[in-house]
Amino acid sequence: MMKCDKIQNSILDYIENNLSEKESAEFVNHMNTCENCKTELKEMQELLSIIPNDIIEHPSESLRNNFEKMLSEEKQQTKIVKLNSKSNWKSFLQIAASVALLISVFLFGRYQQTQQINQEVVELKNESLAIKQTVMLALMENKSASKRIQGVQYIEEFSDPDPAIMSALIKRMLGDENTNVRLTAANALQGFIASEIVKNAFIKALETEKDPSIQITIIQLLVKVQEKKAAKPMQKLLLQEETQPFVKEKIKSVLSNII
Repeated sequence: MMKCDKIQNSILDYIENNLSEKESAEFVNHMNTCENCKTELKEMQELLSIIPNDIIEHPSESLRNNFEKMLSEEKQQTKIVKLNSKSNWKSFLQIAASVALLISVFLFGRYQQTQQINQEVVELKNESLAIKQTVMLALMENKSASKRIQGVQYIEEFSDPDPAIMSALIKRMLGDENTNVRLTAANALQGFIASEIVKNAFIKALETEKDPSIQITIIQLLVKVQEKKAAKPMQKLLLQEETQPFVKEKIKSVLSNII
């Protein structure tokens, strides 16, 4: 039986028919018994309804039809020559050349059609990611903290998120009023710690963050990448009375690693 958090993370895949038959059945069964998840599904459908959908053009059969037309015309224009001792070799070579040309045209047409299909698959994938990005950014601006957390967790759908997504995640980590949202955003950003923008965001968070659990998370990440610019805000935390003792102990144990 699927749990609510897994169900809610599968809502977009259900709407886009990306679930397996078994997963889809479990999803529907869960919806029939859980009013909370049913509400989540309805809200997601309402959100997607305001996103314009482009009409997707399916590959045409024009290449194949053109080839068949050319083949038919060539058959009508070409005479069949019996291969005996009196055959005209010039005619034979002309026929062979015509057949070779037809095969080349057919293969080229198949290649073009394959390329066109591959391109359309890429476009469909990009369109799906664009929808997910719109949903993700909208959720991160939601009044509900649980919705904002759900939006942050959509980062798993993006292997190479664009600046808009990264900016939204940094905004949640630095300024969200809810501690759990900030912590979730910090954990989501740790996969992109190699980015200078993300490193600088963590350093800024270390200077402003008051929650001990988030402070520890950020300290561990910055020490892991040997970020020397983190030494100064760590030293400031050591001098602040409101800094929790266990946070100070953590800083003392790792500070020498980056100085």
